[in-house]
Amino acid sequence: MIHPITYHTEALKLMGIPAVLSMKRLELIEEMERKFKRKLPSSFRELYAVEGVEEWFEQHNWDQLVPLQRLELETRKFWEEELQLKFLDIPVNMTADEGIPIFIECQGCWTWWVLLTGSNDPPVIVESLEDDAQILACERLSDFIFANVWDRAIRGNLITGTYEQEQKFLCYLRTHFDEKPATRLTATVNRYRFGFQDCKMLLWDETCQFFLSADSEETQEKVLRLIEPFVKLDHR
Repeated sequence: MIHPITYHTEALKLMGIPAVLSMKRLELIEEMERKFKRKLPSSFRELYAVEGVEEWFEQHNWDQLVPLQRLELETRKFWEEELQLKFLDIPVNMTADEGIPIFIECQGCWTWWVLLTGSNDPPVIVESLEDDAQILACERLSDFIFANVWDRAIRGNLITGTYEQEQKFLCYLRTHFDEKPATRLTATVNRYRFGFQDCKMLLWDETCQFFLSADSEETQEKVLRLIEPFVKLDHR
């Protein structure tokens, strides 16, 4: 039986991994569901059921997707009593009493959890070091995974620099570019992503830095002309 990919099509395309679910890995996920005594979200199951995804995230010194065999179910009580972490400004409809740590920062500074809210594509929260709390990192797991893959795809002929007039710049990008999923690291630290043809761009708002790369020099030069009023390039 062929199981269609629903949630991670674009991320898998960027990763260069065939969008095919592994029956063997689906069986392992079902074993985990029996262990946890609950059905796991569809986007979660799909992510871990594709052969090669875990290995892709293990490349280089990147943030890591927690391997399927190491996943554990945790409770909000554990977070509050053992980790001294409480929810901060997470919408009520996105809260839950259970979650699974799914992503670890490459140096172990940040942990991200999928909240088991009952949604097929549930929210992801992160331990905000600045706030000593758990905050909403992304409203959907599929968007969170895509965002991480997008960031790693910005390489090759990399252009970096800083930007000014943040709100005007964001408004301009949202009008002329294709906005991709944004994420948060703290209550005040955001990561914005935009695409233009074959160009990918990432913005760090806490330092007003941008990073971009394009498959073609023509697109790269076009993008640089478009954003010129707002940016200062690092040495090229």
